[in-house]
Amino acid sequence: MAHKLSEPYSGKNPVPNIATKLTSLVNPEKATEAKAQQLQDQSVRREEKQTEKNARRLAKGHAMHVTDPTTGEELDIRNADEEPDVRPKGDNVLHQDFPPPDWKKHRDKVLSVTNSTVAYTCAAFVICFVLSNAFSTFPARTACLVPAALFAYCLFFRANKAAEADFEQRVWHAERMRGLAAGSDVDGDGKVTDEERTRESAEWANTIIRGLWPILNTDLFGSLVDMLEDIMQSSVPTFIHSVRIADLGLGSNAGRITSIRSLPDDTTRDTGDPSEGEDSLAAMGISAESVSPDDREALDGDHVNLEVSFAYQGLPSGQSAESKARNIHLLVEFFLGLKGVYGFRVPVWVEVTGIVGTARARLQLILNPPFVKTTLVTLMGLPRITISVIPLNRVLPNVMDLPFISGFISSALDTAAAEYVAPKSLTLDLQRLISGDDIKKDTEAIGVLVVHIHRATGMKKMDTTGSSADPYVTLTFSRLEKPLYSTRIIKNDCNPVFEETAVLVVDVNTVKLRERLSFQLWDSDRMSVDDMMGFAEIDIVDLIRERGKPTRRVSPLSSPDSQDRPGSIEYTVAYYGKVPPNKSLATDGSDPSLPDDLRNQPEFKEARAVALNDLEAAILVTPPDPEWPSGILSVQVHEIRDLAVKTMGKERRGGKGREGEKGQDEGEETAEEGEGLPSSYCTISLNDELVYETRVKPITSSPMFNAGTERFVRDWRKAHVTVTVKDSRMRENDVVLGTVFLKLSEAFVNASQVTRCYSLEKGLGTGRIRISLLFRPVDAKLPPNLLGFDTGTLEVRDVSVRSDLEDLSKCEVRLKTTTAEAEEKVSRKTAERRGDQIVWSPDGPTKLPVRQRYASALLVSFRDKSAFKSSGRKALGVLWLRDIVDRAEGPVELSLWRAKDGDYSRLKLNYVPPNGDLAYWDSDKEKVERIGSVSLDLVFWPGVSEKHHEMLGDAGAKKRAAWDEYHRQKDAGFRDAIGELSAQVPEDHQASESHETQARDGQQQRPGRTDETLTGGPVNTQEGDNEDAGQDEVAHGTNTTVSADDVEVESQADTKLGEEIDSSDEGASQADAKRGGKRGVVGKIKGWRQHEKELHRDHRGIMQAKPARTVEWLKDNVEEGAHAVKERFRMKAREPDVETEV
Repeated sequence: MAHKLSEPYSGKNPVPNIATKLTSLVNPEKATEAKAQQLQDQSVRREEKQTEKNARRLAKGHAMHVTDPTTGEELDIRNADEEPDVRPKGDNVLHQDFPPPDWKKHRDKVLSVTNSTVAYTCAAFVICFVLSNAFSTFPARTACLVPAALFAYCLFFRANKAAEADFEQRVWHAERMRGLAAGSDVDGDGKVTDEERTRESAEWANTIIRGLWPILNTDLFGSLVDMLEDIMQSSVPTFIHSVRIADLGLGSNAGRITSIRSLPDDTTRDTGDPSEGEDSLAAMGISAESVSPDDREALDGDHVNLEVSFAYQGLPSGQSAESKARNIHLLVEFFLGLKGVYGFRVPVWVEVTGIVGTARARLQLILNPPFVKTTLVTLMGLPRITISVIPLNRVLPNVMDLPFISGFISSALDTAAAEYVAPKSLTLDLQRLISGDDIKKDTEAIGVLVVHIHRATGMKKMDTTGSSADPYVTLTFSRLEKPLYSTRIIKNDCNPVFEETAVLVVDVNTVKLRERLSFQLWDSDRMSVDDMMGFAEIDIVDLIRERGKPTRRVSPLSSPDSQDRPGSIEYTVAYYGKVPPNKSLATDGSDPSLPDDLRNQPEFKEARAVALNDLEAAILVTPPDPEWPSGILSVQVHEIRDLAVKTMGKERRGGKGREGEKGQDEGEETAEEGEGLPSSYCTISLNDELVYETRVKPITSSPMFNAGTERFVRDWRKAHVTVTVKDSRMRENDVVLGTVFLKLSEAFVNASQVTRCYSLEKGLGTGRIRISLLFRPVDAKLPPNLLGFDTGTLEVRDVSVRSDLEDLSKCEVRLKTTTAEAEEKVSRKTAERRGDQIVWSPDGPTKLPVRQRYASALLVSFRDKSAFKSSGRKALGVLWLRDIVDRAEGPVELSLWRAKDGDYSRLKLNYVPPNGDLAYWDSDKEKVERIGSVSLDLVFWPGVSEKHHEMLGDAGAKKRAAWDEYHRQKDAGFRDAIGELSAQVPEDHQASESHETQARDGQQQRPGRTDETLTGGPVNTQEGDNEDAGQDEVAHGTNTTVSADDVEVESQADTKLGEEIDSSDEGASQADAKRGGKRGVVGKIKGWRQHEKELHRDHRGIMQAKPARTVEWLKDNVEEGAHAVKERFRMKAREPDVETEV
């Protein structure tokens, strides 16, 4: 497995742990997670056992047989011994003898030249002698022999030079072969192996290192320090709630290269035969099918292999700080105590006294400077690292090598180094590193899987009584432990109809690991562990081969144990890859926020990221194509500069102050570390849904996170990202230091990649945060009703019924969503008849908060006014919110149902299309009867609104924090245009497909099709966002669905509200103001309470006192505890958690 430098940790790239996890307390939910892990593929468990075995074998001096990722050679490596020999092992090739030349060929060459010379000489003299007979005088005859003599001299001179040249060439060839062999054939097998190659000394390199060592910028090692910090943070005991590496110094004592040698490849490359290239990749333990062309070129192109042995020995240090600072050192700070209640800092000075190890590198060569690009580095065994630890605390004893701290830091260093021991490796992009660019210009994800989960049939009843089953479906990768998506729970049903859509992001590692997409069907239990009812799997590689071609299947469920578990699951799945940038939309890539007259001035030009290929260059100057609204969004938080908490007046000084002094500090002096600085962390929300949370960076004004996530975005033209910076505090709730609100349509105006600094707004802190956004569209066209938000407010304005079988005029109408507890009455007035309709006209619209919109339904209940709730429902209308389009206003017609036995549970939980077609119900069709239709005048406003107060967070501090973030965004005006379609498509723009989206092998692109699943497409087609979406559907259709007629049956053998809300609030306030020209007592009390809330939010009023905030913190913790007890016995599905850095 290859790691990349500065690769942020996430759910797919977890932080390595030093020790194994302790057993947790008994918890049904935790037990379900453990059971899910046990039911994974057998290869996963074997792989985990092998990993643990390798971890145990990473002992000093232990030898292992591995595959070298640089050369592909099978070899034995050895960890450094406890007492390694640090004496230089280097030699010099010049001290070795030349390999013997080929004397036979030299003899043949000399004889060939000599024989030809003698023959030509004889011929010349014979000819001259014959010509001399034509003359009678002796001088004339003698003169005829002179040309022959001169010709003979030239021939013998030529023979001499040819013999000398051949000898010199063979001597230099022997020298060349000595250098190429760089060793001696010790075993006499006719070839020089890697172990027989000479390790040369490199004092010239050590001289350069000694000169560069004192002037190296330690910021180059920021990512390695951050990784070491993450490893320690994830493995500390509970009484240590935070760890920080405050400083890294290289000192003046430089490291040394003890030896260096070149290495050949184990397999011949670059022969032009593709099969040999695949063999070379396989020799390195990499599947050729899972490698992209760029990665294959990097691994299999022109390259140089080197092996470098290195050593570092610290100079003897005394008691003075100057002597200790000459060696490599770390300043590590441990924050001890009870998290959130009490803590204190223990600084520790860590001095590196020795490092001994060997590494191999594979350098890819390119044509342009700096002539080196991708470099693969691997360690030949675990290096020997020795440290000395001194606590810098007056209370603790000042002794060397504290047992616990020294061992913990040593284990952290060994764990970090073990991540790069062969066969693992580290990939460095030297070209990018030399250019100083840390901006990501392409996503790690290569595409997405769009999965429509339709229904499950024929399942076995799983309860102990055998009376029912409460099924739900989770999607996961076969080798992954946690669920990636979970459907809703459908209670007491063995033939559930889900009709939910999930989109899973696929990266290169998923393909390399040969993951399979797993559909796991679970039975939810309230008091015990959830039981797996069965699973079905499909190979992701097969889906990638059939890119853009959705397949609808009915797969039989495989049993997770020896018991027979009948049933099947019906789904539609397809893989969709990334679309290259549209060249017709290319711009200059400048910041559109700058005025035109200032944009071209040098001081206003922002530093653009360095593009290393044509794709990156196009991404930096081409905005996303509106014709492809869905895609993969990468959000990365780099760092925060000058982070501080606002000071109001004399908070830090106390007292009245001197006469004439300034009201507030100007903040010109900013310390990177010190007392009073915040311990910050960041949260990332996408469309008002929390998706990522970084770890806490304790007590610093310049936290470096370098963390982020990649998520699927349904429609980038309407989406927004919120980055909130919070301060983790002791004995009080975490406070918001600032918020950054980014609407993607405004960020991606001139480019698909944006990296900028943003000021923290509407919080208790100040500073600037650097954030990178990157969007890559995919060639998946979702139906317009699936392009909306998952959170919003449903506004119902009018309800009318048309029914001939039931008189509902004396009933009251109640509205409720399946994911909320609250129920709203439409109108307290008596219904009135208008022709053949019964109409309920409320005084104002009824507003319902919605979470998990695509798994939620609106229940329209008609009840007798005098009847009890359990028996008073006379009819029910069900509208699944996945069938409506965001911000589209107008009537929606749905079926009206009556249950013959009064049980409406199956109607409320199983999907029913608006037209009332129950063709996909395998049971209980006869228990319900369609008696008419319901018409609703409604609109779905995307985003969080005031109605979501009871639904945000869980309870206590989490709920308060979520509500606080919403109000801060609202006060800043960020929520004025939530979910609006902002991107404009040029009139002359046409969607163009690249070679990636064209059909291969001469086949034409498949025509677009409308949504032919159970939904039948959107049911509201009036105004709003569906105006463009509807046109898009007509022109291009959707390519993510398949008709039920094309289903493949597998056998067992094959297996804000909008502006209307604000205007209504303003109208109410204006009406209050008009009553008597002043507010009454109630109005004054409301105004005072609102004002107090605003003050408390900014820690003013009574909340400026620490005890008041502590009391609030205690109250919220009590509420959280009560809520946790209540949720413990609530039936819940195995939903994916929020992705975190640690």
